[in-house]
Amino acid sequence: MSRYTRDQIHRLRKRHRGYIVMLICELAFLVLLPLCDIWPPLLSVLLISLTVVLVRLIGRYSLLPRHQALVAKLGLLAIALEVIWQLSLRWLYLLGHWLTLPHVLIWLLFFFLTTLRMIQSLIREPFVTLAVVMGAAQGYLLIGVAGGVLLTATYELHPLAFDPAVLDASLHSNLTDQWGDAGSVLRFAPVLMAASFNLLTTVGSGVMNSGDVTSQVVVTAITVSGQLYVAILIALILGRFHQR
Repeated sequence: MSRYTRDQIHRLRKRHRGYIVMLICELAFLVLLPLCDIWPPLLSVLLISLTVVLVRLIGRYSLLPRHQALVAKLGLLAIALEVIWQLSLRWLYLLGHWLTLPHVLIWLLFFFLTTLRMIQSLIREPFVTLAVVMGAAQGYLLIGVAGGVLLTATYELHPLAFDPAVLDASLHSNLTDQWGDAGSVLRFAPVLMAASFNLLTTVGSGVMNSGDVTSQVVVTAITVSGQLYVAILIALILGRFHQR
């Protein structure tokens, strides 16, 4: 530690606190999913809140100053599309349906760049501490959030990829009249988000229709993304120490 200045150590500690804050926010996101099942708009609120935290922490603590403005703009665009998409699906369903594709693409691009920057930041850390491990864990959970957004968009664009019996069984009866048929994707979004984490950890989920090709592709994409994240992170860290 003697070759590091006091200012560098101070910035390192602040960055490590940022890793911990991000992990806590994502764990809170996961823990609050049952409440989203009771009141579906809460999921959108949590998603927007998580995005704000990610953008702020990346801007303040990131080791990579490049592309910070791009990530921030993508985050703001994703938030704007989330609000418009949610409102459109409830009151202008046709508009919301057509906005689904750009909505999910912007979200996935934002999560991809955020996760990529997290990997690049982690492999540049001079020490492997508990906070760094937490940073790696939050990157893994972020893939689960991205998978939930992907599943929600898939349901809106191709509902045959899911088992309707399982989805209907998970639905609270008091939500049917409140949201109506046009808002079915909003009602099922919390279940689909939880299913994404099950798929990420290779546990599997009963909401998917195993006989549908689109369903199989989406499941494979979520599962493989999680495994690739772990494999790439391990390979880059081992490669760095091998070079030393």
